[in-house]
Amino acid sequence: MSEEKLAKINDNSCQSGITAIREKRILNAIMNTSIILMGTLMGGFGELFANVAGALASGMAEAVGGEKVGQEVRQEMEQKAPQVNEKMKSMMSDIRRDMLLQINEKREEIAPYLLDPMFEVGPKKIDEYDFGLPKLTEELDDDTLAKYTGLLVNQDANFAKLYSELTEWITTLPKPPEKS
Repeated sequence: MSEEKLAKINDNSCQSGITAIREKRILNAIMNTSIILMGTLMGGFGELFANVAGALASGMAEAVGGEKVGQEVRQEMEQKAPQVNEKMKSMMSDIRRDMLLQINEKREEIAPYLLDPMFEVGPKKIDEYDFGLPKLTEELDDDTLAKYTGLLVNQDANFAKLYSELTEWITTLPKPPEKS
């Protein structure tokens, strides 16, 4: 085989490797940002649900059985809050796995849309920040995603800025044409 042909094969291999890494970074950035948003919303919803349910239950118990019974029910509901939190985390983990599975199944279908340079904006933004955690462009586990969600919930100014930029980026990405 000529050196020219060998160089072309090596160049194509490198190019496809770079493309695969680029696609993975883009898809991870989109997926992780979306999961953090869902985690924040679901966490807030779970806490709100637990608080409302606790208030209703303790109020009804107090009306029927008096103030002491109401306090007992309130304490019981507070003790169950970690269970609600664990169920929410489990749901988020399931959603993350489903999203990853769907992305992998549709990777070839998605790939042509990812060629648009707009898709590179998010990963480049992510590279500008360091939170002492694996980057949002990587395939993250549940614990790491929970830590990022914690940064957002605890109003870390740098992460809030990045997160705002990422959500804006996602909303401006080109959409694939509708299937007919």
